Amino acid sequence: MGLFDFLKKSKKEFAKSLVVYISSELNKILIAPHYVDESWIKYEQEEIEILEFNCNDEILGESVKRNFNKFAEKNMENRNRTSKDWSSYQASKLKSMKEFEKKYSRIFISGANEANIIMTFEADMKSKLKINLTSSISTFAENQKMGALIKKMYDIQMNRIIE
Repeated sequence: MGLFDFLKKSKKEFAKSLVVYISSELNKILIAPHYVDESWIKYEQEEIEILEFNCNDEILGESVKRNFNKFAEKNMENRNRTSKDWSSYQASKLKSMKEFEKKYSRIFISGANEANIIMTFEADMKSKLKINLTSSISTFAENQKMGALIKKMYDIQMNRIIE
């Protein structure tokens, strides 16, 4: 056995990811788990979970964990996809991508690394300087705490208030 033979046998692991889209106006939370293809491009899976905006923190946290674990490797069939092909946009049933981006706030969730024991949350603050809000939590945290973190980050996104 050569010094680097272990590299040949090990399967590449990825940091899992998903996106949570939230709209209080439309009373919806869309949870979009990702696939990763052989060129390491991440894209939304076909099935999007839809929750009511006012769902309790326990349900939201449980749903995020469940969808985080749906992350899988799958080659993209159509490389000419556009944003209108996104499963979350289609699930929103809105008429334009511009309307979707206006009505939904985005929180990107990923594993901090390929061990996936820490989840990082990045809330798009729509800042001119591309400044975003980031937090992290254990993948094993209580569902209620995870759901509360997502709702707090959404509140900060909407109000631009940091305590």
